[in-house]
Amino acid sequence: MPDDVNSGIEAVGRVGWGTHFCQFYETADDLVSTLVPYFKAGLDGGERCMWVTAQPLRATEATDALRNAVPDLDRRLARGDIEILDHDRWYHSGGGKMGADAVIAGWLQRKDEALAQGYAGMRVTGNTYFLEADDWESFAEYEEKVNDCFCNQRILTLCSYCTLRCDAGGVLDVVQNHEFALARRRATWAMIESSSVKQAKEALARANAELELRVEQRTADLRKAVVEKDILLKEVHHRVKNNLQVVAALIQLRARQSSDPAGREAFAETLRRIKAMSLVHDQLYGGQDTSGINLAEYLGSLAAATASSYGMSGQVAIEVAPCEDLVDLNTAVPLGLAAAEALANALKHGFPQGRRGHLRLAFRAPTEEKEGELTIQDDGIGLPDPMPANPRGAGLSLATALARQIGGQVSLTGHNGTLWRLTYPAPSARGSAIGMQAAASRNGPPQDGAARARAFSPQTTGQGV
Repeated sequence: MPDDVNSGIEAVGRVGWGTHFCQFYETADDLVSTLVPYFKAGLDGGERCMWVTAQPLRATEATDALRNAVPDLDRRLARGDIEILDHDRWYHSGGGKMGADAVIAGWLQRKDEALAQGYAGMRVTGNTYFLEADDWESFAEYEEKVNDCFCNQRILTLCSYCTLRCDAGGVLDVVQNHEFALARRRATWAMIESSSVKQAKEALARANAELELRVEQRTADLRKAVVEKDILLKEVHHRVKNNLQVVAALIQLRARQSSDPAGREAFAETLRRIKAMSLVHDQLYGGQDTSGINLAEYLGSLAAATASSYGMSGQVAIEVAPCEDLVDLNTAVPLGLAAAEALANALKHGFPQGRRGHLRLAFRAPTEEKEGELTIQDDGIGLPDPMPANPRGAGLSLATALARQIGGQVSLTGHNGTLWRLTYPAPSARGSAIGMQAAASRNGPPQDGAARARAFSPQTTGQGV
């Protein structure tokens, strides 16, 4: 629900709830020109309205004037959307004048009833024409109390004062006890603000300007800090990548010195895993956003590097589905290493004896409603049938362990090739998923090799890796 409302008066525009203002008029036409649009706007805005009248515009004339602007006024009167009554029915009770507190309590009670019935707020007006000179001082005190009592309420108040019945001192009292006043000048209404209101607005404007300056300065400081953080992170990722390259170079040197084929293959697998980690930091160092990497781009680089390491760049065509989703470092490293194991497995076993084929990689980041998914599909020879009782190699077990780090799981299916699939939850659900996996692992793993394969891949029709 908005905190400001349309006053309906062109010279005023929109005002906040709790506004208490006044107008100086001379004739009944002056009253009609402001109060009719004032109440029409209130009725159009779903507010409850109350018009307390006095000379020179009594309740009957006010009703006729408003009916010209609100054709269904009689229905609204019957429904209680608006009350139009003369001042003696409101400011006098039991044959005597009501005190200021009683009048204010009456306004607030009407407001509370309006809100309880679903109205947006309460819009009221009163005409002070009936006031005598002896009443003026007490009524000025009443207006001051209205300011205090209405300022935080969903009530809009417009008081009408006849200039013919106000002396210079009275005008000053009126302006001082209202946020602003309307006066008729050259056939148009103009606003007159009290000096205290002007000073308050000027102080507020100065405070806002100072606050905006502080916000701009703070924003500039934050931008600078973000830039410095990005530079620092890029340097960290660059150094990590360089260190991994040094480690890779040392392993390559040791591999060349080894005469054992199995040892050289173990070194080669280790190098591929180091390359998978190095590519993550390379993407973070070279990218615009250090908070994460575009995993689709990373997968393309990883697949190309893995195929090259097996000498299969021209043998197997690689396709990566486009995706702009970013992945943070803590998720990218397990995903990248798991994908490296799956790619190595597909290239190593899916395309023997120079067989040509295709590899298709796809990624989708998780949302609160759907799990994230990484798939690697090939059209190679597929999975052997039956599944070996004791599959050799640590690749699939490592991929499963990596998936568990992010609360995920891995599955294999074989149909016109092999589909490797890793799914994992959004970060908000990751803790519970990891906890469930840990509890399941404490119950004990399957004992025989075939059971291990089924646990790894419940949809597997047969596997050889």
